[in-house]
Amino acid sequence: MRSIVNKKILLSGKYYDYEFERKRIRNINLRIRTDGTIYVSAPLSISDKKVEEFILSKEDFIINAINKVNLKNENSLRPDSIGSGTEVRIFGRKRVVTLISSDRNEVLLTDDNIFICIKDINNSKLINRVYNKWRSDCLKQKILHIASEVQPQFIAMGARVPSGFKFRTMKSRWGSCKPGDGTLTFNYNLVEVPEDCIRYVVIHEYAHLLVPNHSDRFYRYVARVMPDWKEKRRILNEF
Repeated sequence: MRSIVNKKILLSGKYYDYEFERKRIRNINLRIRTDGTIYVSAPLSISDKKVEEFILSKEDFIINAINKVNLKNENSLRPDSIGSGTEVRIFGRKRVVTLISSDRNEVLLTDDNIFICIKDINNSKLINRVYNKWRSDCLKQKILHIASEVQPQFIAMGARVPSGFKFRTMKSRWGSCKPGDGTLTFNYNLVEVPEDCIRYVVIHEYAHLLVPNHSDRFYRYVARVMPDWKEKRRILNEF
């Protein structure tokens, strides 16, 4: 049976909670989970003092990793349910939802607001369904538009025409490419990031039709279409 102890440690003048577990392992391991919590495991024989010294030696890494997780969580804005006043993020901008009773179901986007016109304003399932469909359609339209712009450049460099586009929610990737069959797949959550970052992901996946790995040659193709791709990738990593 696992025995996990909750502890605290002082890093840069602030106390951080962490979960500590002793196991039959050879080295001390430290991990920042996707929710920003800290987990540490250590061999049975090592002293608490040595464990604490190890954690202190990783101070900069821990703080930077937690800050990145917190920034991503702040930027994602993926509420479980949608209602008036709910904040969401579309194309990199925070927008506020307003529900409007209507004789048709539709979503209208402005600079700072999203108006969800709904037949039954008290039906939360219908509201979520209408919003999520609009969100998905919005991303599809944007991806296909960008693809139509960059595809001629990649064809000129020798890439094949993609055999198809797929969309699904992915936990750890914004997009993927199967060079063998030419399928490009994109994460629905891309709708949250700035449009230039969406363009970078599309270009990235098209470049895999030329080079299947992430070698220097691959990034040279990316740079030919988007010279400032590094900056776009840096911003993308904040989401």
